[in-house]
Amino acid sequence: MVPIIRKKVGDKMAFYKSAEDYYKEMTSTITDVDTSEHSLIYAALMPACYELSYQSLMLDEVTKRVFAKSALENGYYDDLRNRCLEMGIEQKLATTATGTIKITGKINSKLPSGVLVSTALGITYLTQSDVIVNSEGIGYTGIIASDKGSKYNANVGDVSLLPVKYEGIYGVTNESKIDNGYDDETYEALYQRYLTKVQTPATSGNKYHYKNWALEVTGVGSADAIPLWDKSNGLNGNGTVKVIITNSNYRAAGADLIKAVYDHIEEERPIGPIVTVVSAEELILNICAKIEFDSATYDSNTLKNNISSIVSDYLKNGVSLPKKLKEISIMKIGALILSATGVDDCTSVSINSSTVNIPIADNQLPVLGEVMFNVT
Repeated sequence: MVPIIRKKVGDKMAFYKSAEDYYKEMTSTITDVDTSEHSLIYAALMPACYELSYQSLMLDEVTKRVFAKSALENGYYDDLRNRCLEMGIEQKLATTATGTIKITGKINSKLPSGVLVSTALGITYLTQSDVIVNSEGIGYTGIIASDKGSKYNANVGDVSLLPVKYEGIYGVTNESKIDNGYDDETYEALYQRYLTKVQTPATSGNKYHYKNWALEVTGVGSADAIPLWDKSNGLNGNGTVKVIITNSNYRAAGADLIKAVYDHIEEERPIGPIVTVVSAEELILNICAKIEFDSATYDSNTLKNNISSIVSDYLKNGVSLPKKLKEISIMKIGALILSATGVDDCTSVSINSSTVNIPIADNQLPVLGEVMFNVT
């Protein structure tokens, strides 16, 4: 058998050779014998050449599967997960959102468990317990999303519909946000956690250890640790650690997630330090722009969605603590708006009524608010 010799292709090393290349090597020392496509030698050797070519191609694929970065880039996600598992990093799976709704109705009216409630967009939840309306005409019950994922998160008042009417029940609403529904951890986020663990020296309870412990908790999207942070303790901050987190949707973390991170760190940390876990604070960015667009092809709602999508993606990519954006550039936002599908020109941009760059504090999280535009 002709040995497989690794060769350089462009800037990468590759095992692959075509069947024709293998055949040329096999017949390179044969003289005075017909080796053309219709010869007996061709018919005898070419099947082996095809198999050798296929196996050399598979060898190239093996090199892509061995390393975490190349496994991610080439879609070998099972191999990426296995590589991460070797380092004790398990992909975080989607969670089911839960919350509480307020029920209004006639005194002593009953809303049973398992009742369907929903938002105006048709996102559905099930009540988790029977409720009897009290003497004030209200009652409360927990709800659980019909499925897993972040699409079941809801703002205050979104859960307002009762598709099936129940006697004596007037209405339902959620008085607090539902924000504990998370999607499966993306493979990019999993890879970043892998890099964080292998490239930062997490030893003996140093700051990287606290960051890694926080990132292990389902629902945490990014984290940073600040040692010696509480200078008011009279010891120049010794023995204190602050951990700042966002949730997996790169929004402010809720109380339940903060407690889950705190409890996990308390189980893992060395004896001694006083740990404080807080959420990054959301800095809402309201954008106003003057644009030109083809109104015959695009309507204003479609255009607003296109702009919101591209700006939101930019902000999400820039919130990873501690490498997050230090400021929001007016010029960058303008360029993003100009690149949105349907926008022909963008002549001015303001953020929160300001035309200068917006600084982002270490504990702040830039979040897109309202997008408004004037048409020129």
